[in-house]
Amino acid sequence: MAALLEGKVAVVTGAGRGIGRAFALALAAEGCRVAVADVDIAGAEATVNEIASRGGTAASSQVDVTERGSVANLMRLVVDRWTGLDMLVNDAGVFPRATVVDMDETLWDRVIDVNLKGTFLCSQAAARILIAQGRGGRIVNMVSRAAYTAYPRGAHYAASKAGIVGFTRSLASELGSYRITVNAIAPGTVNTAMPRAGGVTDEQLFASGRAFPLGRIAEPEDIVPALLFLCGNGGEYMTGQVLHVNGGSFMP
Repeated sequence: MAALLEGKVAVVTGAGRGIGRAFALALAAEGCRVAVADVDIAGAEATVNEIASRGGTAASSQVDVTERGSVANLMRLVVDRWTGLDMLVNDAGVFPRATVVDMDETLWDRVIDVNLKGTFLCSQAAARILIAQGRGGRIVNMVSRAAYTAYPRGAHYAASKAGIVGFTRSLASELGSYRITVNAIAPGTVNTAMPRAGGVTDEQLFASGRAFPLGRIAEPEDIVPALLFLCGNGGEYMTGQVLHVNGGSFMP
């Protein structure tokens, strides 16, 4: 049986670790040629090496999603290497903690630039390629439970993710006629470096999941089925939507 996405070309940003890494591994396992993009080139190369060890096809690329030139270079390298593009996964993101009263403008700008502006720049560059190719495509953005609930010490992060929700819907309405779908995934608490950045211990992190209806926090691999659904046949007629994958910790 052929792999789900055999021969497709995917770009995954933030793929050097965490959820982005899990996404890149899963897409490669389903037959995609994957551009593993991250500002941390060592992390990107480690993901590529793991994909190669499993028999997949991938290439690493260092990208700063806040810089238009860096994003353009990433897309150009992908098209030159594999003669096209089929899907973009915008996973790059940051979440340094700070209260609103203590937050300086530089920190606010960094979170908005990486999370929201980065999603815009990558999506714009990918959309132009997908439109020119004329064969449709998929864009998947990463939002968060934070876009829908209060996040103390995370107003900048919540604002960026809420912005991506609105951006996703607007872009979906613009690209539908080109058979390009645009959707988002909203995880809850996931076992990655991000929730530990605020000084949360492992004990506190895992204990928080016991209050969820499913009784635990997510592993990065728990988010993968939503991505494969959106990128595969199941997502053919879905656009402008947010899939919540959070163990029941938030029920919209």
